Amino acid sequence: MIWINNITEDAIQQLTIKLDDGTTAQLNMKYLDGQQGWFYGLTYGTFELINRRVVVGVNMLRAFRNIIPFGLACQTQDGQEAIFQDDFSSGRASIYLLNPVDVAGVEQVLSA
Repeated sequence: MIWINNITEDAIQQLTIKLDDGTTAQLNMKYLDGQQGWFYGLTYGTFELINRRVVVGVNMLRAFRNIIPFGLACQTQDGQEAIFQDDFSSGRASIYLLNPVDVAGVEQVLSA
């Protein structure tokens, strides 16, 4: 599990994430004041997600675990959703890249 620590409070940002196998994924983050929350898009090869809400959870990409070899987890200090523009820059919220071993571990816990 790797902390994605370069998310700022900029309302729109594009991040390149390097995966364990050396490939990369593009993570687009957007804060929407009117929706009071963060949204993300993800591109990995031909796989693409657009405008999904960032939610606290062990793997926001769980629905795609048989399609892509990684996941994204979001945690907050208080267990509430990331609703403030500075949540990631202040450290209140964090997003983590899950490698295939991490994803398998999440699945083991969820299926137990």
